Amino acid sequence: MSFTGFSDQIDSQTVVGNTSFYPEINLSAFQASYRLPGEYREDMLIDRLKLAITWANGELADWQAEKAAEGIMNIGDILPDDLPAWGNPLVLLYLRAVSCKAKAFLLADYATMLRKSDAQSDAMEADETAGRWHRMASDAINQIQGKTNIHAEAL
Repeated sequence: MSFTGFSDQIDSQTVVGNTSFYPEINLSAFQASYRLPGEYREDMLIDRLKLAITWANGELADWQAEKAAEGIMNIGDILPDDLPAWGNPLVLLYLRAVSCKAKAFLLADYATMLRKSDAQSDAMEADETAGRWHRMASDAINQIQGKTNIHAEAL
């Protein structure tokens, strides 16, 4: 239990579904891998993962159509010349894109969950941190498509 009174235990069997081309996301693995606090309720995690999946699938729609035209019906079927023992890099990159985007959404929400007096400062930090996670999500999408990552920031 966290201090909010909500259970911070996510059922290890809970998954967020996806299209047949992309993998489903295990909710407890996402929470553990991306170090999400127990204050996030399960329904909020699921919602933000669905939004991130929608974003990633939209970003990859043309790429997926190209692969489908080649007869490839699942991202896991696209095998590199030298497949690492730990699995398919494209699947890993897809999971990273979705997870980073979902974490960015969740970080933006976290500041509004705080009830302490310095919540405004925390909110500004959350925006900066969320921006970094948005960029990492975009970087993973670009890697899947074989594109170069370019970032521009205002000074």
